[in-house]
Amino acid sequence: MKSFKESESQIQEMLELKETGLSIERFERLCKNSGFEIVKKTHFLINPIYKYKFGLKPRPQIGLIKHIPYFRNFLTTGVYYLIKQKVN
Repeated sequence: MKSFKESESQIQEMLELKETGLSIERFERLCKNSGFEIVKKTHFLINPIYKYKFGLKPRPQIGLIKHIPYFRNFLTTGVYYLIKQKVN
């Protein structure tokens, strides 16, 4: 990353993201197994927070990509979820 002239703060941010290690599939499985249902989700090619961190304009993920499990993890920088507890 240094060869691409990324700042130290940008490098640290990317390393923190990698350390989290929570895939889309794992999060959705956790929701299901914990009694929550997904009401709405929005996949992003460029995460909205990157506007403030890196000056990049937010972009929603392409429809086809967001429907391909596991592959989408490599091309999606974030997913925003609205979840609610299931009522029995």
